[in-house]
Amino acid sequence: MRTEDRQRGAVAAGHPATAAAGAEILCEGGNAVDAAVAAVTTSFIAEPVLTGAGGGGFMLIAGAGKTPQSIDGFARMPSGHAAGTSSLKPVPIDFGDTVQTFHIGQASVATPSLLAMLFEAHRLHGRLPLKEVLTPGMEAARNGIRLNALQASFISLLEPILTDTEATRALHAPTGELPGEGDLFSNRDLANILEMLSIEGIGEMYHGDLGRQTVAACAPGGLLSMADMQAEQVRICAPLKAPLLGGELLTNPPPSSGGILIGYSLAVLERLQSEPVSRLVKIAESLRSASLLRLDGFDQQIYTPGFGRELLHNEQLERACMDICQRLGQLPDHTLPEPANRHGSTTQVSIIDRDGMAVSLTSSNGEGSGIVVPGTGIHLNNMLGEEDINPLGFHALPAGTSLSSMMAPSIFMQHGSPRLILGSGGSNRLRGAIIQVLAHSVMQEADIETAVHAPRIHNEGMQLDVEPGLLNDSLRQQLQDIGWQIREWKQQSVYFGGVHAIAMCNGDMTACGDPRRGGAVAWA
Repeated sequence: MRTEDRQRGAVAAGHPATAAAGAEILCEGGNAVDAAVAAVTTSFIAEPVLTGAGGGGFMLIAGAGKTPQSIDGFARMPSGHAAGTSSLKPVPIDFGDTVQTFHIGQASVATPSLLAMLFEAHRLHGRLPLKEVLTPGMEAARNGIRLNALQASFISLLEPILTDTEATRALHAPTGELPGEGDLFSNRDLANILEMLSIEGIGEMYHGDLGRQTVAACAPGGLLSMADMQAEQVRICAPLKAPLLGGELLTNPPPSSGGILIGYSLAVLERLQSEPVSRLVKIAESLRSASLLRLDGFDQQIYTPGFGRELLHNEQLERACMDICQRLGQLPDHTLPEPANRHGSTTQVSIIDRDGMAVSLTSSNGEGSGIVVPGTGIHLNNMLGEEDINPLGFHALPAGTSLSSMMAPSIFMQHGSPRLILGSGGSNRLRGAIIQVLAHSVMQEADIETAVHAPRIHNEGMQLDVEPGLLNDSLRQQLQDIGWQIREWKQQSVYFGGVHAIAMCNGDMTACGDPRRGGAVAWA
């Protein structure tokens, strides 16, 4: 963490090279959107299995007098018909304490909308020429970045997917073995594609030969068609706005679920402040209250217009708080099995520029589908093969529908300006990570480094995972008395998300990258 003059900019991200690319563009006179494009395209190489040019994401923009805007570039359901879900290839991944099955192959590929989002955001808000903004990413792809221990561990974990086909082996293991810590990872084909798109425009990827190559790579077993590529890839809308904690939380709106669950949990937590139980119990109960929403048709209702506003209505929140107060001291009667993606193939970039424009951007490539578009270096996503973003079942949504995601880039506003810019990777754990950092920073007025580094909890049903440093005998007993089954971790872990955050307070700018996920900060 470091405090800087308000006129300077900052980038907090999941890798030093990602953060440095964004800061470089800020130093050259670019704004926060320019920096976001540079940072994310660099992350394709610095964080190569967490995000990618074949994936999707969300960008939230606020501050500097701009009307807050959410830009949705997440995956959409293609219009083709696969030969049933049997065309998905199951791949078990061994996480050590559990084995989780992901699904890959041609039928796992949803629309790859991330580049469309980046280019559209730049068209709307960018200040520097596009080629200049893409240069850090192109140079990273061409020259390579040495893998740190965390990124090397992610690559090792996903070996069955990254070596599933000849094309993925050529991309990720060109020497015959997957790269390890300290090895150089590069992608010259991707560098050439980014350079071509900087000249020809993004239309080439969705309407031209590159689009046709992408569709061909998914044939004959996939659902992706040229009609899907030529359809609108980006949705621009107002963010979900939740008035709470003496300000307003801007976050990802429906049909994504992460933002609304974060707003709901925080609103419940705020209403529980006067209850005579420990803060840890209140946080656990607030997280559980959001989890319970998913038992009662939540995943179907998320597509209903106005659902976010209705869910955050006072009456709904008061009922939730009443239920919590009534059950304190007695055993629960609900359990909730949530998909437990232990990895969370997602990464976050948080940025603020000298004018006060803030950007929070979360992106993902899933685990990758095993399908690489020939000659491009683009490993396509496997969003249609992830259980946690297909809660209604694989291939169940109508064509063109946005898949619902837990990703929740967020900005907490006070007095019309960004106070906290943050987001997280971590699948269904990311919402709890964001909630706890916000609670530390805003409710307890902790500095951002303390808020990010503080130990966290996560619930799966009535099991509570707890990082070290939170429990004493009294707290442990309080939780057990109301039915929590506690699993205590020996050290902080990537499992509990990775919140990369920037805070503005009284003219001071501070920032912190989450060490759980290799976080780093760079200053303009």
